[in-house]
Amino acid sequence: MKKTPPPANCHKGHRENVRHRFMTGGLEVFASHEILELLLFYSIPQKDTNPLAHKLMDTYGSLFRVMSSPVEELMAIEGIGERSAVLLSLVFQIGRWIRLEQLKEQGIDFFSVNSAGAYCKEMFFGQHSEMTYELCLNQRGNLIICHCMANGNIVSVSTDIRTLVANAVLSHAHSVLLTHNHPGGTAAPSQEDYAATRCIEEALSKVDIRLQDHIIIGENDMVSMREIGFLH
Repeated sequence: MKKTPPPANCHKGHRENVRHRFMTGGLEVFASHEILELLLFYSIPQKDTNPLAHKLMDTYGSLFRVMSSPVEELMAIEGIGERSAVLLSLVFQIGRWIRLEQLKEQGIDFFSVNSAGAYCKEMFFGQHSEMTYELCLNQRGNLIICHCMANGNIVSVSTDIRTLVANAVLSHAHSVLLTHNHPGGTAAPSQEDYAATRCIEEALSKVDIRLQDHIIIGENDMVSMREIGFLH
């Protein structure tokens, strides 16, 4: 008996055309929903991703909001599974990582408020939740290592401060730069920010490590605790 050939993939030709457009013209020739459609090819192998791309754009309103959304939030959209959500988030975060690598290659003086502030702004680009990072610096103001210390609020409990000090000691840091963000708000320090900064400064001083600065990044502004005269 003659076997019936498998049905042709009706989307194959379309996908090849879309990929060819990208290879020959780059993303400049694409609308935002077409960029999403192309990207979703790699997580949804045999389905028309155009309607899903439109759904994402209708839900979030912009490509930036889609790509910067948390994985769990993206997975709440019908048709977006874990693989697609991770892919979208990963691409966005890779872009931010590349930008930070470029800044480090150009040479960041973390003893300079302007230079450190520019780096911190890039760290929090597209971040919707409040995060706290500890940057351990050497004597020349170069970055040794960066630790994510908190997701949700500023470091405030003693266990976190002990961990922060231990990180600095283990990395043989000369000083520490603390930074956190106020997503959707101003960079004006809260009373909790002032109190936590003072506690951290005192804890680090006990092991002869300087708190170089505490930089707060708001939606459209930045505050340096050293620049406003709070740090000793």
